[in-house]
Parts: sequence; C-alpha cells; structure tokens
Amino acid sequence: MKYPVEAVATPKGSNDMQYMKTAFIVCAALCALSCSGVTVGYDYDTGVDFSGFKSYAWQEIARTIEMNDLVVKRVQAAVNRELQTKGFRLSPDRPDFCITMHVRTRQRVAVTDWGGPYRWWGYGGIDAREYEEGVLIIDFLDARNDELVWRGIATGVVDPDLDPVRRTAEINNAVARILEKFPPRPSP
Repeated sequence: MKYPVEAVATPKGSNDMQYMKTAFIVCAALCALSCSGVTVGYDYDTGVDFSGFKSYAWQEIARTIEMNDLVVKRVQAAVNRELQTKGFRLSPDRPDFCITMHVRTRQRVAVTDWGGPYRWWGYGGIDAREYEEGVLIIDFLDARNDELVWRGIATGVVDPDLDPVRRTAEINNAVARILEKFPPRPSP
C-alpha cells in the first residue's frame, strides 16, 4: 500500500532557530578554546630598582614528583633565551639576581550546566570533565639578600598527549608570556 506524500511546511522562524543553535554551538566552542589557554600573571616588589640587575644565575631547583628533568631543562632554556634577548647575561659567579622555579599540578573538574533557557533548543543537563591543571612559578631573588623581588606564574591545562616538540613550544610560549613585562618599568 502506498502512502500519500504530504508537503511539510517549514514553520515560520525555523531558520532563526537553526541560526540560534549554530550560534550557540560556535560560542560554546570559542569559550572552551579561550578557557584552555595559558593564564599568566606576575607580582613584584615596587621598592626594588630593577635597572641595577644585569646578570643572573640559577639556584638549585628542588625536584618534586611533578618536575621531571625534561621540564626543568625546557623551562631553563626558555627563561635563558628570553632574558638574554632582553640583555641579561647568565653569570653563575657574580649574579645580580637568582632564579628558581616551581612546578605543580592539580586535578580540576570543569562543570557545564546546559540548563536554563537552552533546554528548549534540545540541549540540557550537566557535563563534568576532569582535567589536570599545571602551574609554573618563576621566582627572581635579589642575590645580595636572597629576598623575593619578582614572581611570574603561568597556569594552564596539561595535555599528556603532546609530543616533545609541541610540549617545548607550549613551555616556550608560557615563559615568553610570563617574562613579557620583566623587568617592570620604574614608577613615575
């Protein structure tokens, strides 16, 4: 038996609905990408005259389970490159400031509530995603008194599947962003 084929009229506004769904998905993807980047910040002692700092040395770095030698070497190479580009020189015997670093990781959970006004679009519920967040801290200490004078921090999602080339690029990017505003400009 054959069934008659009926023409289905497109409801008024359905194109608008499709546009809204597409716009929502694009916005959600952009938000996810922007949240996955590295966040950086820094702090420093405003009473220190950084113009006197010309040379630096690395202090011995206390290893933790989260710090492997490969990460330490990559961070040190990136810091050395950035500082030498800015005119600082590595001088283990007579440094003006010393550098140390800390790396730690912590488990995080990202929760997305798709409820509220989005339910009528066919989306709803709560999504939870567990991920590992990494924190890199770079400290500069005055060599005369071993006091902290500058601290830079980068925080971002750790991707365990990165190959060594991409991992090095990520570290280089994070260190460049951390040291972007070093040395701080003197206050007027």
